[in-house]
Amino acid sequence: MAPVSTDALERKLGFLNRYIADLRVYVASDEAARLRDHYTIERLLQLLCESAADIALQFLKREADTLPASYREIFSSLAARGRLPDALASELIAACGMRNVLTHLYDEIDLSRVIAAVEPAVRLYGAFRDWSLAQLAAPKETPSG
Repeated sequence: MAPVSTDALERKLGFLNRYIADLRVYVASDEAARLRDHYTIERLLQLLCESAADIALQFLKREADTLPASYREIFSSLAARGRLPDALASELIAACGMRNVLTHLYDEIDLSRVIAAVEPAVRLYGAFRDWSLAQLAAPKETPSG
């Protein structure tokens, strides 16, 4: 596969950082404020999942012949390659499951679940951002031969 631009990854990480910061504002909000702004929180949860999956896909493009088609497959593929810690991959898969419910309205949206997701999402996507930055900083592997 062709190498992925570090500039593109850094730009995508910038978006992820902005969404984390925007969601972090709600950490200090009470339940009433979160309920009032639930559409904003829902959208940020959606954007965080999509951004993380896009970043993860960029890392896979560096080493995979075929690319996964779903969010679940993106994170599990990185974990299966020993790149993404299993626990982080599992949490990202679960968080993106919520994104699918929010985006596709598979079921009635449980607002208490949405507003309770603020702190865990800030922590989770912060951890993914930190993992991504570490991947960017890691020395590049060169093909042997």
